[in-house]
Amino acid sequence: MKTRSYIIAIFFFMFLTIIGGCSKENSIQSTAQDSQATDDAAVSIAGAIATNNGGLLDQVQDLLNTPTNTGIQAKTLADSYQTQTFIASYDSVTGWWTDSLSRNKSGVTWATQYSRVYKHQFLNKNGTFQKRYITNSDTAYTIHHEIVSGSESFSNAWLSHALKSLTAKWTGAGTNTDVVTINTTEPYTRTFTDTVTRATSKRTLDGSLTVNFVNVTGPRGSGLNWHKKLSGTVNGHYHAFVTFLKGTSYNEKTIDRDFTIEFGDSLKIKVGGKTYYADAETGSIGN
Repeated sequence: MKTRSYIIAIFFFMFLTIIGGCSKENSIQSTAQDSQATDDAAVSIAGAIATNNGGLLDQVQDLLNTPTNTGIQAKTLADSYQTQTFIASYDSVTGWWTDSLSRNKSGVTWATQYSRVYKHQFLNKNGTFQKRYITNSDTAYTIHHEIVSGSESFSNAWLSHALKSLTAKWTGAGTNTDVVTINTTEPYTRTFTDTVTRATSKRTLDGSLTVNFVNVTGPRGSGLNWHKKLSGTVNGHYHAFVTFLKGTSYNEKTIDRDFTIEFGDSLKIKVGGKTYYADAETGSIGN
């Protein structure tokens, strides 16, 4: 009798082990990252970076233009479609400027319109604020640059984007030289709704993107292909909830990915174990 009970106990233990193993395997499979979801994340990230879209690089260019004699107001871009409005005010007690601007630009297959509220402060070599980039023949050595808020919409053949919120705090060091070193003191953060369109499928991505700068260098001011002179790698996190509207779907309903972006002739985006090369102006990607 004892022998029979012992055999039953062994079979019951084996059964529990098999069931547990299957559950563990199913859990691993359910949490696996889907390649198509990673592709969608890469499209969304590239769109949030590109200059034509009013993306991250557009704000970096504004930062690099701030420590110049002409500043952000005189910012010019290669395309002739851009219009801009600009209002600036100065607080002599704190040394902070507040800049409000709006821009519209478009091409044959794309259109962008956006507004920004910035704050910036010039610091001299002693770390004391001064009113302008050059004040009493003293050139600012450092700037503090903040994105207070932003609104935005853009669309092209594969992506439409609606910005919900935008914030960041940066420090630009070496503004008395031709090369500025950029660090975030609070991450660049944008929340959004993106609609990704592929040949026979369409989905929306509601989410957020955060980016941290550590010792990224770029040319003070701007010129032709200025973004190719950026040097360094930034890291960030992408989060989005997926709603499938048409065509192909995948298992992941919530996408979470850490990523890095390496600046250079093109943007090298590494996310979800894959590498994508994105055009800095349009946000179009390949892998």
